[in-house]
Amino acid sequence: MELINSIFAERRTYGQNQDTHSHYYAQLILPQHGRLSIRVGENEFRLNDEMVLFIPPRHTHTFHSIKRNEFLVLDIPDFMLSKREFQNKVISCEFNDQWKGIRYLIQNEINQKPINSTALKELYPYISYYLLQEYQPTSIKYIHENYGEKLTIEMLASLEHYNRSYYSEWFQKETGKTPFAYIQEVRMNKAKDLLLHTNLSLLHIAIQVGLEYQSSLTRLFLKHEGITPSQFRKQRLR
Repeated sequence: MELINSIFAERRTYGQNQDTHSHYYAQLILPQHGRLSIRVGENEFRLNDEMVLFIPPRHTHTFHSIKRNEFLVLDIPDFMLSKREFQNKVISCEFNDQWKGIRYLIQNEINQKPINSTALKELYPYISYYLLQEYQPTSIKYIHENYGEKLTIEMLASLEHYNRSYYSEWFQKETGKTPFAYIQEVRMNKAKDLLLHTNLSLLHIAIQVGLEYQSSLTRLFLKHEGITPSQFRKQRLR
């Protein structure tokens, strides 16, 4: 199996003869035109202009196409992947506006000669974010979409049809964190974004990320960053 040491993108076409292989890097396949039949393990996919497919490393896959086609393929080195989320799960998802935007950005880099691998590397966190949204279980997606609301373990557990005690154990295995710690991390990251990219007051930011009081936001920053939200904003905006 082939190894690569940097992220790489190119336009590729596929022929009628079936080809079977695997490699140590992952692949993200984005549609341009035409269709592609691909089997990964026991799963069959028929890629067209409405589907995006992510194939993890070390997964044998067989592919062929009987019609003219072109796909945009991103080869992603193993070391760039989250060991928990992206090492073992094949992900197929709708080719929506977010993925169209990603394809446009990748196309721009491919058109550069030589290809700017640094730009592709910087684009990858954005790509992995949307892949993660497709991968995430229902309750974890709910946290990311509703972090500004009151979230309880009982309510999150019900989304997975688990009882409270089993859900907490399951959640820890899925994320490496307790539900409370995960929620705090999501709120913290959103608060950082609002501090850096808006002029909202600390109280408004606290309320937007699901914290009732400004003092709660301050305690959160002191615990995780060792500084206040105001100090964080001033340091990053210098």
